[in-house]
Amino acid sequence: MRREKSSGFSLIELMIVMVLLLVVLGAIFRVINLSMERSVTEQTKLDMFQEGREFMDQMTRDLRLAGYPNRHNFGVGVLSNPDTDDHRAAVGLVKIASGELQFEGDIDGSGTVSVIHYLLDSTGTNCPCLKRSQLVKIDASPMAQTTPVYEVEVQGVTNTDIFTAFNSGASVTPPLTFTSDGAAIAGIDTIEAKLSLQSAAIDPRTKTRPVTTLVTTIKINNCSAAAIAQQTSCN
Repeated sequence: MRREKSSGFSLIELMIVMVLLLVVLGAIFRVINLSMERSVTEQTKLDMFQEGREFMDQMTRDLRLAGYPNRHNFGVGVLSNPDTDDHRAAVGLVKIASGELQFEGDIDGSGTVSVIHYLLDSTGTNCPCLKRSQLVKIDASPMAQTTPVYEVEVQGVTNTDIFTAFNSGASVTPPLTFTSDGAAIAGIDTIEAKLSLQSAAIDPRTKTRPVTTLVTTIKINNCSAAAIAQQTSCN
C-alpha cells in the first residue's frame, strides 16, 4: 500500500501568522487601554462636576439664610446697641468681591448666628481653590469678627470672577464692604456665582484637561442691616 507524504506549515508561514496575530492583539489591547483611559477621564470629570455642584448647593443654602435672624425677630430693647454688633443678630451681607464673599446668618437652624466666609485662594496647597469658613459670630462689628478658619471646598478653579451682585437686575461693582459701602450692600437683592473647574486628568483623546462651568443665581431672602432706605434694608 502506498502511503502519501504529508507536510506541515513552513517556518515562514508560522512567522507570518505570528506577526498577524501580534498586530491584531496590539490593536485589541490599544482599544482596551484607550477605553480604560477614557473611563478614568470620564469618572474624573463626573467627580469634578459633582464636587462643583455640591459646592454650589451648599453656598445657595447658606446665602438663602443670610440676614436671619435680624432685628425684626427680636423685641424692642433685647439686642445690644448697636444691634449689628450683637452676636444674636445677623446683619446679612458683609463683604463681596469677585473672589470673596462674607455674610452672617443662622444657616443650620441651630439658633446660633454664624459668620460664613468664601475665599478664592490662588497660592495655597492644591490651589487655585475655593475655601469656606464657618465660625460663630461674636459681640463685635461685622468687619471685626474672628479670623476665618478655612477648609478647601473645590480645587482646580480657573476663573477669578466668581461672585457678581445685582440690584434690581443691574450689576453692582465690587468690592463692597459693610462699613464702607453700606447703601450698596443693602441694595443687593441677588448674587450670581460662576465656577469654572479644570480636571487634574488629561483626556487621552484631546490631550487637554477637561473644563466644566457651573452658574447659579441666589435671591437674597432676608433684609440687610448695612443701611436704611435701601432695597433690602431692615428699616
